[in-house]
Amino acid sequence: MTLAQLLFLGGLGVVLVATAASGVSAYSAAVRATGGGTPRRELLDRLRRLPSDRAEQATWAFLAHRVSGIGIFLFLALHIIDVGLIAVSEGLYDEVHELFTSAPLRLFECGLLVALLFHTFNGIRLLLVDLVDMGPVASSRALNAVMAATIVLGIAGSVVILAPVF
Repeated sequence: MTLAQLLFLGGLGVVLVATAASGVSAYSAAVRATGGGTPRRELLDRLRRLPSDRAEQATWAFLAHRVSGIGIFLFLALHIIDVGLIAVSEGLYDEVHELFTSAPLRLFECGLLVALLFHTFNGIRLLLVDLVDMGPVASSRALNAVMAATIVLGIAGSVVILAPVF
């Protein structure tokens, strides 16, 4: 493994750790605000309400949207750097991009694809909620459609991404 590849993997590690830390931070804030998934009185009070009144889906969608956005942004910054290597040296660029043919990075690309799909579709849903003034029922249905589209297209794209490995 070359130094350029090690540096790229180190940068990717920083991206993954920062994304996980932002997820933990967002979840911790949600726990402090609403009781989250911890067995507190607030949680028990919330669970007594109808699922449509709890807004559980919307809370998880908010957290996933925030974390996916941060992860996508951080990876984009790293990707700009690794693509910029072509200006420095074509050989250096090729060394780093050899990593993308490995199975672990192809799995990472599958995760990135799912994050991109969810963030895009959920962003469109949020625009529609604001612009069309969707009610809670329509917003919940739209979120279900976002999840279904993310899963279906994520699986289809992952098959294409992983095909050269198998």
